[in-house]
Amino acid sequence: MFPRLVLATAQSQQSFFRHVLLGQTRGLNRACGLVGYPNVGKSSLFNAFAGAAVAAAENFPFCTIEPNIVKVGVPDPRLDRLAELFSSQRTVPGQVEIRDIAGLIKGASTGAGMGNAFLSQIRGVQVVFHVVRCFSDQKVVHVEDPINIDPVKEYESILEELVIADLEYASKRLPALRKKATTAAATGSDPAKVLGIYEGILKCLEDGRPARHALAQQDEDCLSPSDDFLAQLITAKPVVVLANVAAEDAAHGNEFTARLSEHVQADAQTLGALASRFIIVSAQLEAEVAALDDEEFQAEYLQSFGLDVNSPRALTSVLAESQSLLKLISYLTVGEMEARAWFVPQGSRAHEAAGAIHSDFTKNFEQAEIWSYDDLIKHGSKEKCRKAGAARLQGKDYKVQDGDVIEFRIKKARS
Repeated sequence: MFPRLVLATAQSQQSFFRHVLLGQTRGLNRACGLVGYPNVGKSSLFNAFAGAAVAAAENFPFCTIEPNIVKVGVPDPRLDRLAELFSSQRTVPGQVEIRDIAGLIKGASTGAGMGNAFLSQIRGVQVVFHVVRCFSDQKVVHVEDPINIDPVKEYESILEELVIADLEYASKRLPALRKKATTAAATGSDPAKVLGIYEGILKCLEDGRPARHALAQQDEDCLSPSDDFLAQLITAKPVVVLANVAAEDAAHGNEFTARLSEHVQADAQTLGALASRFIIVSAQLEAEVAALDDEEFQAEYLQSFGLDVNSPRALTSVLAESQSLLKLISYLTVGEMEARAWFVPQGSRAHEAAGAIHSDFTKNFEQAEIWSYDDLIKHGSKEKCRKAGAARLQGKDYKVQDGDVIEFRIKKARS
């Protein structure tokens, strides 16, 4: 329903970028930041995520000063189906964090507007939701021109400020990193190779290009998962470009979204798996729908704007992208009391996944009994799966798969 960028799949780039993000997700920092010009719809989108008008969405620049933060559940039809099958009293989806960050303007890298605050806030997120205005409305203030909107110029202006900020950071850090590389070997990696990557990133930034252009050239897992240098680079973070349109353009977009989509897709072949995603969304419509309690009324309202209620809403697509970009999978636990999804980093072992429930479960892990979602739906219960030989006992080194339904067996604490 919503046009988006079709990405090339480059396994080596995915592997490299996964390694960079792994340290962040293992720390359970699942923050996604809404960024962009003032008054492009960031706070309205945040309100839609939150399901209530908790963020000020006023018609003047820099309305948001301190970042608003909300934890948002990522919809998972499998969880809903299991909750129905087991008559669970409540359903708890996996969660990601959404931050509404102060608006950025040209010159922010030198402190213009809320620039300094913005840049410090955005370094703390793992995925960037870049909101771009793709509607013309003289009643809504714009820092340049509310009528003659140029989404490509707006997108590039923000990107330029981020590149400048990263260049300043990299230029300050590289001398010390060069010295370190020549005096000591980096743990678990080749210091000369790592320094070469850093130098490539600096050259890329000096040329006015985001750091991910340099990362896209890498084909080896040669960096530490906790690499602080990359974690601080804003333009190394994965990006979802959200083209914010008026409600009447939510179904098909408009000339602004067509131009912006073409511009964003221009880098797709070069960047492969690191290319920006692109989604059309109407902050106005999503916020209005979120404020409606009745699901039938929500469906009728969406249909009135030409949207297919059987297709995922734009915000659902955004949340799915965030889970993918954060490199998170979910395993499920289900019973009469609760059906819950637990987010863990891709590649997590069984004892590590147990720690998502409680940290003590990792060290006291004994076994995991595992069912596939499809087998549970097919047989109708855990016990019937056991009788059919469709339940497995696994040790701590089992690599958890997305959609596994798990019960952990934990050693009893000694009295």
